Amino acid sequence: MGSKTELCLFSWLLAALVLQVSSLHFAQATYICTAYLNVSYVEPRSNETVWRREESGLYGQDSPKASATGNVFLPDPIYGCEPHTSYDVPDNSKGWIALIQRGNGCTFSDKINVAASKGAIAAVIFNEPGPDNRVIQMSHPGTGYTVAIMIGYLRGMEIVNLIRNNTTVTMTIEVGKEHGPWLSHYSVFFVSISFFVVTAATVGYFIFYSARRLHTIRLQNRKQKRLKAEAKKAIGQLQVRTLKQGDQEIGSDADTCAVCIEAYKPGDVVSILTCNHFFHKTCIEPWLLEHRTCPMCKCDILKALGVEPDVEEGTHQVPMPPDFRIYPETLEDARSETASSGYASVQGIEEHGGSAEERFTQAPSAVTQGEEKAEGADGQTDLQPHYDNLAFEGDSQSHPDPRT
Repeated sequence: MGSKTELCLFSWLLAALVLQVSSLHFAQATYICTAYLNVSYVEPRSNETVWRREESGLYGQDSPKASATGNVFLPDPIYGCEPHTSYDVPDNSKGWIALIQRGNGCTFSDKINVAASKGAIAAVIFNEPGPDNRVIQMSHPGTGYTVAIMIGYLRGMEIVNLIRNNTTVTMTIEVGKEHGPWLSHYSVFFVSISFFVVTAATVGYFIFYSARRLHTIRLQNRKQKRLKAEAKKAIGQLQVRTLKQGDQEIGSDADTCAVCIEAYKPGDVVSILTCNHFFHKTCIEPWLLEHRTCPMCKCDILKALGVEPDVEEGTHQVPMPPDFRIYPETLEDARSETASSGYASVQGIEEHGGSAEERFTQAPSAVTQGEEKAEGADGQTDLQPHYDNLAFEGDSQSHPDPRT
């Protein structure tokens, strides 16, 4: 369960990282680079050189961000779309720049490639007329290493008029600054929102999983507390006896306590379970609180003693018949086992009187009518009075002597 949850959380975080990287890559691709235009020409009337430098150009998306210098020439027609477009360029001119108007139904790539085929090292495309004299970032795949920029309509028409008046115009294109366009703001917003959504979903799922797991742990702890309380009641009903010198449970051939793996000694207090297995009282009681079963045969003491835990929601418990008894015949096999197998020798019950069935119902782990008396070294009966449960000294409940 935990590994699946960790894998799910890792997948969520990986998806968030991939989404963020892809969004950042998209945002980075939309960044634009401006171009400085140095335009110079000789004023015909005053014969003075006019020089103007301004950041009015915008590099195309597929253009190399490089500088270019040369005289400016116009195509004929001005849109420069057709392959037969002509440029009035002198034969000895090298490194010239084409000034082309946007429009006429052809692509930016067509205009730039036609100019490059005629010998232009750069193409300056001025925009169509508009109220805001705006420029855009052109997309012109397949134009190679030809520098391509766009300028506004007004600036472009000024240069066109100068050239049409037989004025030689020289232009130098220089790389400007990188700027985030309007689209990049939306890209940053998209990255922020997407990362927030994925992160919130991941954290929400983690909180839900933690809350559900905490609820499950609380239910399990509550169930364990109830079972321990029932086990405490069952332990109080177990028969307890003190071993004495000469008992068959003591000796070199006798078995050891299955919990502490120590041999039994005279004076040891043992608890006898309903399955007739016996163990040190101080060893078996902590075990029964946690496991509620015999360490050897896994017999459930709660079921054997008729002490059932509270019914959980959604479960069903079959009630015991009111006249249900465990008769002595059911313990015939248990009595035939030897003490070396860990079985108890609970003897000497007959002399206290009463029928075997009555004695068995009063002391659930006692053997029944017909057993021989086990005499100690002093010839007295070995059965001891029922001890109070030492593990629960705070209990206000007392346990009756099984012989009464």
